[in-house]
Amino acid sequence: MAIVRCPTHDIPYNDQNPRGCPACWRDRQGADEGGRVMRELARASRGAPAVEVLPPPQPEEDVGSAGPWPPVTQPPRLPTPEPTRLEALGKFLAANAITITVVLLGALTLVFIYYVSRPTFAEGYIPPLATTDPLPLPIEPNTPILGGFALLGPVPPEINPDTSTLARYDFGRGSLVDVLNGTVYAITLGSPERTWRGHRVGLSEMQTRGHLALLGAIREDTVLRAAPLPMGGYEAYRTVATLPRRRLSVEVRPPNGCFDVYVDLAPQVIGVAARAGDTVVAVARRGAAPMWVAHQVRVVSRALPGPYAGRPVCQ
Repeated sequence: MAIVRCPTHDIPYNDQNPRGCPACWRDRQGADEGGRVMRELARASRGAPAVEVLPPPQPEEDVGSAGPWPPVTQPPRLPTPEPTRLEALGKFLAANAITITVVLLGALTLVFIYYVSRPTFAEGYIPPLATTDPLPLPIEPNTPILGGFALLGPVPPEINPDTSTLARYDFGRGSLVDVLNGTVYAITLGSPERTWRGHRVGLSEMQTRGHLALLGAIREDTVLRAAPLPMGGYEAYRTVATLPRRRLSVEVRPPNGCFDVYVDLAPQVIGVAARAGDTVVAVARRGAAPMWVAHQVRVVSRALPGPYAGRPVCQ
């Protein structure tokens, strides 16, 4: 095998190549192509079927970039900062400003109505709670009032509002003494600041029964029954006079004396409740039992013909 050079085109080629010089071969191919075209034209003029000439192939489209499917990887983009909670809250408030305003106004209206209509409560005890030790009242029934004056000092008489036959002496601290013809007829305690033989206003029912038992057999009488009124969260009554009451009494007869002791029990008032101009006295919170205490202690002579008891039973 040797390399020769074409004398026409000066191109080296292999002498064993059947085509010879590549340039000469292209020239021969061009001549053959022209002859082939002329032969095809002659055949077409004679009615021979034409050879279908296909169009040149079109370049393939890039499906990944122009097709209906998105590219496998998204194009890079600038990062968007996430809003803070404060910014998100500000956007929410700005977008719902009217709704939030209406809701707030409705809530404020409901709160105002509640505070206006709710009951108010002012603490105040009836009978009042004793803050100091009680003072004794050294006065006994069926004795001259001058003995009381000697121990407590003289007190000017007053007109008894219940009957004109009795003279009333007010020794202060809730203690009243009714006198019939210069003799002590009745002793009334209306305040926890005075005590008579241990009996005192404001004592619980158990303590009151204990002191009465020292004098004799206890008798119980129901004076007044009343149903509580609903007022907020309290068990209440219209006034102090309408409180339910029970009376405990003891009869003391010679040789121990000649008098009767009456103790009026009623629930302890803890305060005054008011709502829409309606005022009541509260005795306990709703669901709690009221505490029964002594509201009044009265000692009445049964040797004198006074208005608080029946006919005299002792001489």
